[in-house]
Amino acid sequence: MFRFAFAALAIALAAPATNAADAKKGTALPFPAKAPIVVSINGYDTARGRLNKLLTAALPKDAARVTKLLDGELDQLFEGRKLDDVRKDARGFVVLNDLASLIQDTPAVSVFVPVTKHKDFLKSFLTKEEFKTLDNGKDGVDSIKTAAFGEEQPAYLVDLKDYTAITLDKATAEAHAAKFATANSDQLGTDLAETFLKADLALYVNMDAINDQFGDQIREFKGLVDFALQQAAQQGALGSLNKKQIEAVKVILKGLVQGVEDSRGVVAAVELRPEGVFVRLQIRFSENSPSAKLLATEKPETMADIAKLPTGLGTYTAMKFGKAISEVVRDLGQEFATTDDDGKGAELLEQHLKAVADAGPGAEYSAALPPAASITVTAYKDADKAAKGLAKAFKAIGAGGRVNGIVVKSAPRVGDDAEKHAGFTFASVNLNFDFEASVAALPEMVRDATLEAFKRAVPEKAAQWIGSDGKVVVRVMAKDWEAAKKLIDQYLGGKATIGANAGFKKVREQLPAEANVLFIAEIESAINGLVAAMKPAADAIPGFPQIGIVKKVEGGQPAYLGFAVTLKGEVATVTGFVPIASLETAAKMLESLFKKVE
Repeated sequence: MFRFAFAALAIALAAPATNAADAKKGTALPFPAKAPIVVSINGYDTARGRLNKLLTAALPKDAARVTKLLDGELDQLFEGRKLDDVRKDARGFVVLNDLASLIQDTPAVSVFVPVTKHKDFLKSFLTKEEFKTLDNGKDGVDSIKTAAFGEEQPAYLVDLKDYTAITLDKATAEAHAAKFATANSDQLGTDLAETFLKADLALYVNMDAINDQFGDQIREFKGLVDFALQQAAQQGALGSLNKKQIEAVKVILKGLVQGVEDSRGVVAAVELRPEGVFVRLQIRFSENSPSAKLLATEKPETMADIAKLPTGLGTYTAMKFGKAISEVVRDLGQEFATTDDDGKGAELLEQHLKAVADAGPGAEYSAALPPAASITVTAYKDADKAAKGLAKAFKAIGAGGRVNGIVVKSAPRVGDDAEKHAGFTFASVNLNFDFEASVAALPEMVRDATLEAFKRAVPEKAAQWIGSDGKVVVRVMAKDWEAAKKLIDQYLGGKATIGANAGFKKVREQLPAEANVLFIAEIESAINGLVAAMKPAADAIPGFPQIGIVKKVEGGQPAYLGFAVTLKGEVATVTGFVPIASLETAAKMLESLFKKVE
């Protein structure tokens, strides 16, 4: 199966890219309209050229070696074959014709190779040994014996005029030889079709076909959500999640299943451009379905104020959702929790958080370099009310309660009107966290990793300030007030802001102009965070190589990567971008890491 998949991809790669007209409405596609999964592959010349340029820019020391290795593998794969009769103006497709066939010895997988003429393709592409075994079937299914995929076995080839379908499954070949309805770009929808047909490598999941085949099972799964969460809670798998958070998880899980029911198609794609690597995930929902109606309430924005955040931090986030999604996000990410026996505190906390919600939250912008510093700026219709509500929420937490899921040893110390600066009045909050108590109830297999994650997120003794100027609420975490003021002044003064950073600007310019969520991270910070998260898990596995410390790459400007979430119309889109400079930095850092694996 794996050899077949690899060879199939390589054969399809022999077809260069389709022209821009492929993304037009009503474009015919060669594969069956009911095929549940299809991979679209850009042409050999185009994709190969893009990959070589990317490798040369990102891995200047290793590009030649990697390219030579790839060339050698492809030369070996195509030994004795010619690609003269593969069309140079069309892309290839790898098609899974029946999802259930994946558990069979010979899955219903076929490769659609664009050809000049079927007969000419057979003469040039088949090896001499294969051509000797060619049997031109009267039913439209030609067969050969081939050892290309391991042991000698039959393979079937079907003439589809502009394409030749190749498969190891005879029933699939016979289905292709019979008349079948072909797909077209309309069934994907405009957005998904454009992504699918312009990417170097794209995956299309036909949710219409999957829902037709497995709709009953999907609906049954939705009914099991409550039971599954109840069992997870009894086994301690939900950790410190409170009732509201568990309800939010329930809403999300049921929403995901509903989304599967409502979706018509999913496309995941990778595109290699001169600027860097783009990835995109898109989901299209049925018109007037519950999921589409939810998306219709969302309005993507430019998120321009993300550029005002202070430079020198590791991650930058902007977010704005409509009311329905905001409520779920807020409930899932409950910042505060009282102890189970603190009924009065819970009542006060609910009142104060309601006041914050009633203050009318808008777009939120944040930047952080855990555990040292962070700044969050949130627009409110009544910012003063929101700031007071947040300060009072801290007051409602007693010893043993939680802030951001972490237990506090003692009640937070809150100082009202502690500082005044640049038109803002700030309350101060001092927290003393108990990391060990925070993970005590967790299963042993995740306890150490979670403990380390908490320590990376916040200092054991943390200080923050919450202030309002009547328009926005600013929350700052820093080692002291002087450090906090510096972050505030950077934001308010428009000096030393991230928007002036060339690397940040490059990433932001490549992401969608409007979005509901923006996330841009400095690449070194992102990799260090990832490695730090992996280390406890690696240490817990007997015999697993020890992971070393990633050192900072000296010289050069900071490089970034980012992604955006856009909810618009009937389509939800996640777009990611990694520029060449970030790939180069990542390669240097990972090289350092691997050299330290003992």
